[in-house]
Amino acid sequence: MDTTTLKSESKEMIRKYGLSQRSAQNAVRGHPWDKVAAMQTNVWTPENPDGLVFLGVAENSLLQHEIGAYIKKSVAASTNGHLGYGVGPRGSPCLRKALASFFNSEFRSHDPVRDTDVVVLPGVISVLDALCWSICDEDEGIIVPMPYYTGFKPAVQERSRGVLIPAAFQSVEGYQNLDDVFNPTMNKKALESALQRAASDGVKPRAVLISNPHNPLGRCYPAETLREIARFCGTNNLHLISDEIFAKSVYENPRASRAMPFTSVVSLDLGDCIARHLVHVAYGIGKDFCASGLRIGVLVSRNDGLLTVVTTISVFEWVPYLTQNAWAEMLEDDQFLSAFIAKNTHLLGEHCAIARKLLEDHNIPYYHNANAGTFLWIDLRRYLKVSGKQEAVSNLSDSRSPLSDLESYRQREMELFKRCLERGVGISTGSSFCTEELGWFRICFAVEKSALYVGLQRLLGCLEGFETNN
Repeated sequence: MDTTTLKSESKEMIRKYGLSQRSAQNAVRGHPWDKVAAMQTNVWTPENPDGLVFLGVAENSLLQHEIGAYIKKSVAASTNGHLGYGVGPRGSPCLRKALASFFNSEFRSHDPVRDTDVVVLPGVISVLDALCWSICDEDEGIIVPMPYYTGFKPAVQERSRGVLIPAAFQSVEGYQNLDDVFNPTMNKKALESALQRAASDGVKPRAVLISNPHNPLGRCYPAETLREIARFCGTNNLHLISDEIFAKSVYENPRASRAMPFTSVVSLDLGDCIARHLVHVAYGIGKDFCASGLRIGVLVSRNDGLLTVVTTISVFEWVPYLTQNAWAEMLEDDQFLSAFIAKNTHLLGEHCAIARKLLEDHNIPYYHNANAGTFLWIDLRRYLKVSGKQEAVSNLSDSRSPLSDLESYRQREMELFKRCLERGVGISTGSSFCTEELGWFRICFAVEKSALYVGLQRLLGCLEGFETNN
């Protein structure tokens, strides 16, 4: 939405409903939750075979039954521990202690994480929102490499009124393919270009925000690339924020010839790259522990001033102690934790293989070097081509295509998305991830196996019909 339209519609919301200017802007930008709620009223099950198979949200439902059973068996409400205010909103002592140990052992922190380095908030999106509010004044910016997780937009914009500064790769000299998103030299060039563009637009950058493992590409950053990003941040006095919510969802993918194991920024000695008080990690229970609905996120930082600031607003985002202690029980149960992580990563690899095989059998390209997360980045560019036009599939780029063609491609992208919904399967458009090239979509495979087969078959049928009618 352009600035003129945003201001005009915001004024009407203020006049009609008596809203503040900032809240009116949020209302005009809209939200997805009414549509999500509508989709949830008719979800596929074996008993409801005509329901929607939703492969558009990166949830992991593969072991939800095990998490539910563990909580039911191990956690009981206590008067003193769960029903009072306790020590306040920063996090229960037992969870912060368990998380510090978890980061030291599982993330292999270079410098030991202390429980005082940890603040608990309701989900990673709340952690990112709190960070942006703490380091950005209104209209200051956060640089984000493209493509990026769709949730970064509200985290930066909704409350903090920050500005997302996309770091593009396709316009960088030497760009070849999506593997360059993980190349240290290409990252340096893309970030420097974004910094220059921000300066020309009058926007002051305050941080670089990445997702590692990457969402939507499903690949871990190499250590040398993380160092290069950290060095760029240190040179320019920027914060480095790493969203690591899929850290323990790394699986085997024999097709991923360039895939790397997960490396957390806290595991690296970055002393020659960036001051330690500028490095922050966001993590949560939602993905690796199949429990998005429990809404627990954690900020890890060695910046005492920032932790103090986040604590002052955490009173508005207080996670129930009963929920916190449920996760603490899991983290402190070494036998359960190791077995659960191993089983989860095995199932992710198994379900990813199912999705890959069906895509390959029907000649649908996808980004092969994925080995983390719950999704694949699939290439449906050929379905956006308009019948009768001799256009190359590789020309659906924001930086290379005429505006008239881009609008046509965006319309085709939305038409394909809607056609899939009509056929009973939901997927995510590349536009929602600020893709540089239209025609890429994200599909999630961490659903019940029978639902995955049904959803993929519906997608394949939709694509066949869409191409025939094009």
